[in-house]
Order: sequence, then structure tokens, then C-alpha cells
Amino acid sequence: MKESTIVSFKQDESGQTSASHFILRVLIFGSLLIALNCYWIVSAENRIVWEITDFSVFPTVLFTFFALAGVNLLLKRSFKNLALRNSEVATSYIMVSVATAMAGHDITRQLVPLMANPFWYATPENEWEELFFRYLPTWLTVPNRRILQGYFEGNENFWQAQYINAWLIPILAWTGFVVVLLFVMLCINIVIRKQWVEHEKLSYPLTIMPVEVIANTPKLFSNKLIWLGFTIAFALEIIAGLNYLFPSIPPLKIKYVVPTAVRPWNAMNWGFAIYVYPFAIGLGYLMPLDLSLSLWFFLLTWKLQPVILTTLGLTTAVGLLNEQRAGAWIGIGVIALWTSRKHIMSVIGGLFSKKANGELYNLAVFGMIFGTAIMVLFWYKAGLSPWVAISYFAIYFILCIGMTRMRAELGPPTHELHNAHPDRLMVGFLGTRTIGAANLTNTTLLSWLAYGYRCHPMPHQLEGFKIGSHFNIRHSRLVIAIIVASIIGTFLSILFHVSLYHRFQFARWGIGEFNHLRSRILFPKGPNFQVIQQVGIGFFITAILTVLKRRFIWWPFYPVGYAVGKGWAMTWLWFSIFLGWLVKRLLFAGGGVKYYRMMLPFFLGFIFGQFTAGSLWSLIGIILGKNVYTMFP
Repeated sequence: MKESTIVSFKQDESGQTSASHFILRVLIFGSLLIALNCYWIVSAENRIVWEITDFSVFPTVLFTFFALAGVNLLLKRSFKNLALRNSEVATSYIMVSVATAMAGHDITRQLVPLMANPFWYATPENEWEELFFRYLPTWLTVPNRRILQGYFEGNENFWQAQYINAWLIPILAWTGFVVVLLFVMLCINIVIRKQWVEHEKLSYPLTIMPVEVIANTPKLFSNKLIWLGFTIAFALEIIAGLNYLFPSIPPLKIKYVVPTAVRPWNAMNWGFAIYVYPFAIGLGYLMPLDLSLSLWFFLLTWKLQPVILTTLGLTTAVGLLNEQRAGAWIGIGVIALWTSRKHIMSVIGGLFSKKANGELYNLAVFGMIFGTAIMVLFWYKAGLSPWVAISYFAIYFILCIGMTRMRAELGPPTHELHNAHPDRLMVGFLGTRTIGAANLTNTTLLSWLAYGYRCHPMPHQLEGFKIGSHFNIRHSRLVIAIIVASIIGTFLSILFHVSLYHRFQFARWGIGEFNHLRSRILFPKGPNFQVIQQVGIGFFITAILTVLKRRFIWWPFYPVGYAVGKGWAMTWLWFSIFLGWLVKRLLFAGGGVKYYRMMLPFFLGFIFGQFTAGSLWSLIGIILGKNVYTMFP
């Protein structure tokens, strides 16, 4: 996997900043950038329908720091005292990435509607009030329909006493829970960091871009290849955006959907897309060859699977492929923990040793224990049975560890897993009768956690440690910065969603979760053997692929590709990843690592160019208050 590492990483020659500088130039500056990016994300994704946070690297964050790197380069030449050190810029980038994940499409955007939807959309016909209102905690929701009128109908000023009083306790309660949840994730990352970064030396392809921008700014900005790639990608996005606003401008045809209307090909979800995305070509180029091969190969495999099943008349199994993918994600998580078992046991065994080497293992282990206890107690007070809460979070964290491992090993452009919520897996194994209506209601309030797993903070936390290692940033400062980012990002993300929903009338998410809850309560079911079977198949295939990859050096397919190679977003991205893989393969065949490194800036320019143009279009949409060209899909 060494071919995806950068030519040279320039360490921060300036040393560590003082405590006062760390507070002012990192924590405060990073917090300001968090506020700007969170507002940007919430406004853009809700008002102009631009899914900025579907990607593993957020375009607005990369654009912000690409621009900041240019400004900082000028300051270093003219006003050195004002210029930020590399370590300060890197820590700020980590803070903004973690916080922006909280503002994104799959997290807070799904959380906020759950606080209000049941009380606004309840009718005598759907019987929501009779079925589950008594199980909804009032301190996590806003049950006053009159107060909710401004939230759902818009054109209202949130900053009034009646609205603030109604929303304040739920906002603070949810903020407190989310911060503890993120702290537990951080503790897990502290424990596994050394094993994955130093022992297994995973490639972390997604850290290449920020490290190159921050560490090698002069060299990068003076390279003609990066500006060539930047110009091509930027121009494509600008032309597409102008065509959206002014249809008389001819578009460039680089996106096609192959018709699949004829049975059995119509079983393919979202059709068969041949789309060219410069940023995805660039990310495909950054990945290790076998990993990018696995990604697009398994996308085609997942596409063909429902076609084959439909041909054989097994249409029921087609609807359970997400459960199979959930089994694969669980398999990745369990195998990752198993291969790290010696390191984890050494961490536990050395808890009271003074030889921690700055790894903060005591904080991590006891933080996990107390953090998990607080979360279970929190939901016990809300009405969730302790055994359900413990089971839910155990499944959830295994899925999160699996996803974080995928990011560290593969660096896919996106990763998603819809409809594989921990409570739905529990229902598949145990049935709704065993779990009960009260528990089903409370786990519905947690459904936002597992909506899609795309813009998730846990991988950004771990990648932060990898980035920090390139700039000799002390782990204690990274932990402080991530905690600060978690608190500010969570609170502002919820607050911005609530306040902007009052102003612009775009509260329209999360209704389906309560319809699903209604069906569970009205029509109780026992264990579902097909769900158990599909989860088992996914786990088994992942285990087999892991054994093959580790036993046979010639085996090209990684289990990570199987686990992440299907999904709505990957349908549109697979061909671009294939192109990145193909170019890299040809360069290695023709000139080896030398040619790969020589062309790397060109493909980084693809990423920066498309993300810059896409970010600018979203800003234009916010300023004009209208829909503009959407970079994706």
C-alpha cells in the first residue's frame, strides 16, 4: 500500500506553540471557522438541495483550507507574526472536519425533525398519539403543536422567548448526549490509533490532501500540474453551473445513465450510471491499486446480484441486501478488533503503568467506561431498557469501528449504509414483541445516528491523529481540540437547523421513521430468519475475503471493497474511481512509482478544482436564495 503515500511530508519546523497561542490561534480561530462552516452546510444542504456532506472529505472544508493555505503563504512572506504555523492550521482543519460532520446530511439534519415531527404530523387516522406519544420523553422533544407552527410553516423569527424556552431544554439535552457519544468515539480512536497507524501502517489516503496543502504549500502552489488539473475540473463545474442557470449555454455531456428498464435489469437500484467526476478520479488515483480495484469491482458485483436473484425468482432476497452489507460492516469491525486484540490487551494491562508514552490510554479506557455508563443512564431516564441500550450501542460502535477501518485502509470517496439501524437488526434477530413498544419508540429517536453513516465524525477523529503525527502535534492538544470542536459543532449544528427551519420553511425530514414505528407497534413480528441469514452471509463473505487477502499475496480483492462498494452514491462514482485506477495502473506499468509521484499533483488539482467550484456555487445559491447547480449527483 506504499504507493499511495506522498513524496515527502514536511514536518512543522516551528515547534509547538505556547498554551496562550494554542487557545487563541487554534481553539478560538478553529471555533470561528466551525461556526462559518456549520452555517454554510446547514444553509446550503437545506435551502439549495446540495448534498455537500455525502463525501468522505467535505468540499467546503477542503476549499476553506485550500484558500487559507494560500493566504497563510502570503502572510509568511510579508507578515510572519500573523502567519499560522503548520501545526496550528492542521489542528484547525481537524476541528472543522469533526464539527462539520455533525452539521451534515446524515447527522443533525436527521436529528432535529425527530424532536418535532410526531406532534405536528399526528392525525386521528395514523393513531400516533394513542400508539406511542406516552413513550416520548418531553425533555427530548417539543410536544407543543402551537409552538411548532413557526418551525413548520417558516417566515418566523426563532429568537423569541416562547420559541427559545420551548426548544432550549431539548437542544441542551441532545447536545449533552451527542458530546458524550463523540467522546466515547474519541476514546476508542485513542486506543486503536497506535495499532492502525504505527503497527499495521494503514495508508489513510484521505489524509494526503490536507497534509499536502498544509505542509507543502509553496511546492504545491508552484506546481504547474496541479493548476492544470485544477483548471480542467473547475472549468467543467463552472460550465455545468452556468448551463443550469442559463440553459441556452450548451452543457458538456460527461454523465450518462444506461437504460435498464427491461426485466431483469430493472432490478438495479438507481440504474447503471457512467458519470465522470474529476474529484472521484483524483481520489481513485490516491487509493492503493488493489483497494480502488476492489471498490469498483464490487460495485458491479452488487449491481448484478439483484439481477441474478430476480432472474432466479428470489425477489424477496433483493430487498435484504442492506442487511447483507450490514453483516459485512460488522465483519470488518469485528475482524479489526480481533486483529488488534494484543494491542488492546496491552493497553488494558498497562492502565496503571507510567509507560504510557503520551498515548492517554487511562483517559481512553476510563472515558469509554464512564461515557457508556452515562449514555445508558441517559436513555434509561428517557424510557429505554438498559439491555436494549447496551445492545444498541454495542452494535452501533462495531459498525462505526468497521466504517473507521474502511476509511483508514481504503479512503473511499463516500461510504453509506442505509436502513441498517442497530434497532432494526435487533428486531430482525429478536422480533418486535421481545423489544416492546416503549423501546421501539426510544430507538426511533436514535434513528438519526444510523441514517446513512456518510458524514460521520469518528473517521475524522482518527484521521486527525494521523494528520497530527505529520506535524508533531501533541496528542493531549489534539484531544482538547477535538472535544472543543465536538461541543461547539454539535450545539451550533442543532441551533442552526432549528433557527433556519423557522425562517425558511424546509422542515421535511424524518416522517417515515414514525410511520415505520407505527407499523412495528400495530403489527408485531417475531424473529426474521431471512434478515439473520443475510447478515450471516455478509459476515461470512467478509471473513473469507480477509483470509484470502492475508494468505495469498496475489489475491487482489479486499473485504473493505465488498463492504463499501454498494450504495446510492457509489452508483454515480464507480466509473470515475475506475478511471483513476486505470490511469494509475498504466503509469505504474510504464514508469513505476516515479511516474505516479510525478502525476500526483495533477490529480490533486482535480479534487481541489471541482470542490472549489462546487463550494462557490453553493455560496452563490445561499446569497441568491435559490437553487443552483448541484455538484452531486
